[in-house]
Amino acid sequence: MVFKKIDQIAFDYVCNKDGVEDFLRAIPCPRNQLCSDEDNPANVIPGYQFTYKVRDTQQPRFWYISIASCWRNRTNNVCKWVPQAMKEEILIEYDIWLVNGNPSSRGLNPFEHQFSFEFHDVFEIHLVAFLLCLLLTLLWSYAFFKQRHLITKLLTVIIGGELLSTLLNLIHVTVFAFNGQGVGWMSKVGTLADIVVQCLFMMFLLLLAKGWAITTNELKWKFVLLGICGAYTVLNLFLYIWNLVEIDNIISNTDEWQTWPGYATLAFRLLVMVWFFVELRWTYHMTNNDDLNFIQHFGAFFLVWFIYLPVLVAISTQISALWRYKTVLSINYAVDILAYAVIIHLFWPSRSVLFMVNGERPLPVYDLEITGLLEDIQETTLFLREKGKKPEDTESESGVHMNGDTLKDKAESNNSTRNSATVSSNGVLNTGYRNKFSSDDDSD
Repeated sequence: MVFKKIDQIAFDYVCNKDGVEDFLRAIPCPRNQLCSDEDNPANVIPGYQFTYKVRDTQQPRFWYISIASCWRNRTNNVCKWVPQAMKEEILIEYDIWLVNGNPSSRGLNPFEHQFSFEFHDVFEIHLVAFLLCLLLTLLWSYAFFKQRHLITKLLTVIIGGELLSTLLNLIHVTVFAFNGQGVGWMSKVGTLADIVVQCLFMMFLLLLAKGWAITTNELKWKFVLLGICGAYTVLNLFLYIWNLVEIDNIISNTDEWQTWPGYATLAFRLLVMVWFFVELRWTYHMTNNDDLNFIQHFGAFFLVWFIYLPVLVAISTQISALWRYKTVLSINYAVDILAYAVIIHLFWPSRSVLFMVNGERPLPVYDLEITGLLEDIQETTLFLREKGKKPEDTESESGVHMNGDTLKDKAESNNSTRNSATVSSNGVLNTGYRNKFSSDDDSD
């Protein structure tokens, strides 16, 4: 049954001389000689005993090599396949090299020659991801040394882990492009590092949703949080091992997410997303007005981050296996790198100093001034704080000079403006503005 369809198109010098496809090879081949089916030695790659040439250039498809324990009875042109009767087991050693394209012209695109079509462009994807991660790491290093905190230390570990994971995978595919084998242990360690980083990032988001480092430094339910994040990590590791041991992606045409461990992991992620949303709402109602801008931007984006993976898995089932891997890989990298970029933007020193509590290193006033985020009255208050004065000590003064202008402490009767700014003991800047205009303001 296996060869019934193949016999119709496969060439055989006795049974099917009109066959158009060169599919069949009899093994074992004579030692240090070409296989008996190789009638044209010029077609054989030097150093090998047989060569298959695939000339289908119209569209990509999967090609398989099947080794069957049978032989063809050519006696009297019977040409029937007969099962091989073996009295004992035979161990066959083979070295088959599969490439994409003509081996004699491998230099045309060295980063596709060794890869199956569904892995084309993965080198470029890993390279771009690594360069972007490196850029984010450098930017965050500057921000981290400006203002340190436990939450920023955790973010540093996450970004560094993502950079390491991307680097290991990049090294693997680079070596694979030249020898067709790569560095297997680097690929596995890189994938495991990425799993751990994803779980740490989820814990990082939950910590922020609970208001840690924003509204309080006290962390409640820490053991529950660690337990849930640990369970999610174990699920992801189990899914990865299951994918290595149980799933043949080529034969089954499925990926790890289309299995019961994959469904369990996605369901757990959705439950964590619901918890994230509940904690975020609670923190939102307990937060001062000055911190609402951060909470709104943070919650809006990272709810999308939680939900994107289940949506991507659902969409990927409709994508051809020839394009699925690199599509999912590209989207995963894009979403994660964008998430890190958003976090770095929100935690940039000129912004985080306005909502983080108990930072270990205050940001210099000059760095705040050049960002343009501070109003004049905020700059004045921070300046007085550095000089050891209180804002109310300036009430007896006639004005405060800044940028060539004088802020009078007494406004005109028809246009009075009151501004107040205070700096709390924990370093959070709270600013309020109240303006009152008289009805005859247009008379001036």
